[in-house]
Amino acid sequence: MQPLGFSQAEIVKDLSQKCGCSRRTVYYDFESRACWQPVLQGVLLKVVNRYEQIYRQASVRLLTFTEEVSQLGALNVMLKANAALFETVVLPEMMSRLKALEDKARKGVFVP
Repeated sequence: MQPLGFSQAEIVKDLSQKCGCSRRTVYYDFESRACWQPVLQGVLLKVVNRYEQIYRQASVRLLTFTEEVSQLGALNVMLKANAALFETVVLPEMMSRLKALEDKARKGVFVP
């Protein structure tokens, strides 16, 4: 938000209101981000890569097995891996956007 012309104080105020935490918590987050953010990103990347690997292995089995039961099992694994990946990566972002839209609607702000 700083490249958009907002000061750090404005960003901290907005984030503390959105997250329901104190401004000091947001400042501490800014200060300590260099320590925890790379670790968190590494963990999430490993989780996403594992789900993709499981999905790929199941799709290979779907295409190579001739038994219908094995193909159904592979489809089931693919579905579960895809759902877990969605819940890990996409769903949190969608929920935060939905909450922001609900907040705007409660305030009477037009939401296209």
